[in-house]
Amino acid sequence: LRTDNNEQLIPENDAMILDIAISPDSQLMASVNNKGRCYIWSLTYDNESSTIMVPKHKFEAHKRHALKCKFSPDSDLLITTSADQTAKIWNTSDFSILQELKQENQRWVWDAVFSADGQYVFTASSDGFAKLWNVKSGSMEREYSGHQKAVTALAFRDAS
Repeated sequence: LRTDNNEQLIPENDAMILDIAISPDSQLMASVNNKGRCYIWSLTYDNESSTIMVPKHKFEAHKRHALKCKFSPDSDLLITTSADQTAKIWNTSDFSILQELKQENQRWVWDAVFSADGQYVFTASSDGFAKLWNVKSGSMEREYSGHQKAVTALAFRDAS
C-alpha cells in the first residue's frame, strides 16, 4: 500500500494483500491477506488534503486465505470472505465477530456485498451458488442456483 506521500505500508512481510476496502464514512480502511489476517487503519486528513493512516487493529479473520473485505453502508459492520468456506461479519466498534456465515458443502466464499439497508448480505462461492443471508440472525434466506462453475464476483443494484 502507498499513501498520498508515497510512503509504503507493509502490514506483514511474506503476505499478499488480496483486498482493500474504505468505509463509506471514510473513517476506516481494511485489508485482508493470504494468511487470513485483517488489518484496520483509522483515516484522518490534514490541512493539505493528505490522508493519514494510523494502524488501529489487526486480527485473524480466517484460518485460510482471506479473499474480500467490505463495509456495510453505515460503516458499522465489516464482512470478510475466505477459502476456509466462511464469510464473517465483524462489528467495527471493537472488531468482535457478529456472525459466521457457513453452510454445509459450501466451498470458497469469493465475494460478499451488503444490501443498501445493511440488513442482508449476498455471498458468492465456489459451489456455484449465490446466497442471501440475514445479517441479524445469520440465517440463509435464499440460495440462487444456475451456474455450472464457481461464482467469484457479485454486483447488484439495491433500490431499497
